[in-house]
Amino acid sequence: GSGKHNNWSLSTNYGKNLFKPGKKPQDNKTFLVCLCAVLEAVDISQDLLRITSASAGNDHRLGAHEAPPAIISMFLGEQLEDVVKQLVETGEANNLIEGGKLETGVSTLPNLKKDATDRNRTSPFAFTGNKFEFRMVGSSDSVASPNVVLNTIVAEAFCEIADELE
Repeated sequence: GSGKHNNWSLSTNYGKNLFKPGKKPQDNKTFLVCLCAVLEAVDISQDLLRITSASAGNDHRLGAHEAPPAIISMFLGEQLEDVVKQLVETGEANNLIEGGKLETGVSTLPNLKKDATDRNRTSPFAFTGNKFEFRMVGSSDSVASPNVVLNTIVAEAFCEIADELE
């Protein structure tokens, strides 16, 4: 499209990416807390995030009168979505969905390795392996406003998590 993707992540002051799930994301407590902070932040404050990219031209580009993203949906990928679902429903996540094989149905072509992470290119806010992509920013817009809002709403979510833990 004619927009841009704002790749957004968090790291420690030593450069450790807090959104790196590792081989077993269900066991990576730091990653899960950071993921939950972002899920909470975007769920509660999606209107603020939408304001950072809403304009008549950009809304038209994103779906016009048919489906402009009035709601900022989040896409985690099949694997992480299942981990979150398990945690919500049972308090534990013991299974990890693997990608499997994508059968082409053509005898002269090999079956392809199927990815269980982000493959949805229509979600305005998606987890893409070790970062989030905010996919609504207009091509001529600065990413400063979305980043200020993302940093602020996630900081608020972290504050709430810290208060709950205390």
